[in-house]
Amino acid sequence: MRVFWAFSIVVLTWITGMSALAVAQEYPSKPIRFIVPYAPGGGLDVVGRPISQKLFEQWGQPALIENRPGAGTTLGTATVAKAPPDGYTLLLTLSALTSGPGLYPKLPYDPARDFAPVIWIATTSYVLSVHPSVPVKSVRELIALAKAKPGQLNYASSGQGSDPHLTAELFKLMTGTHMTHIPYSGGNPAAMAVIGGQVDLSFMPTVSGTPYIKAGKIRGLAISTPQRSPVFPELPTIAESGVPGYAAEAWSGILAPAQTPREIITRINSAVAKIVHTPEITAYLLARQTVPKGSSIEEFTARLHSDIEKKTQLIRRANIRVE
Repeated sequence: MRVFWAFSIVVLTWITGMSALAVAQEYPSKPIRFIVPYAPGGGLDVVGRPISQKLFEQWGQPALIENRPGAGTTLGTATVAKAPPDGYTLLLTLSALTSGPGLYPKLPYDPARDFAPVIWIATTSYVLSVHPSVPVKSVRELIALAKAKPGQLNYASSGQGSDPHLTAELFKLMTGTHMTHIPYSGGNPAAMAVIGGQVDLSFMPTVSGTPYIKAGKIRGLAISTPQRSPVFPELPTIAESGVPGYAAEAWSGILAPAQTPREIITRINSAVAKIVHTPEITAYLLARQTVPKGSSIEEFTARLHSDIEKKTQLIRRANIRVE
């Protein structure tokens, strides 16, 4: 009897494995939806549109971008979390996903449990930027000024709990400075506030800050990533400018509903990585101040979990609350 059951388990495992393999080989057999939990025209369009077009060329099936903004990105994100795990409904999102557990205690999904990471597409950085009237030309000088005038310097962000807000709060904690947060309703209004001199400084996404820095409308002091950016190599990092260990960056990535067959996830990862690493798409992304990544599944999984843990701790330490 034991031999019979052991044989049955082996056969069942073999059949299940062959079935999953067959599904993966047939995938995709119909259009794929990429749910974007943001309004059209944002940074995800930079990576999403060319990738969807190239996937169509590879697979002969449409890869449709569907914007579903609302409820602080939770509307579109929850849609994917609850979708069938068949690889036909995917989440194209930003690293702000990992702030959710710390900011919202009653999320309708768990970013670590309800999704299967597929690929980390690309990375963008933040530029610590000041209005030209602020009398500093380096990070060290900014820290000294902030300590001499606690609470008097103010900084703009794209909203309470946003990645630029967390990036600034990390800087404050690591430097022992106190600056006043002025949240805006998006990245563009925050940038305009710094350019117009209503706000002293901002941790501005490189993609939006670079043109203003090169035009002399704001002064870039340093970049937030651990290493200098290939899109702005002349700028030092914050870490090398007097804040050792400082690092903050935003990423774009694709996730699938949990329980999506590994074979399908591997197939999507391979296809997107191939696209990201082509000279055409690499040049396209770099021209838009976005550094291509095209990671493995394992690397993206580790990054997702690490970011959730780090941001949750930062939100608690900085006592950040979202109404």
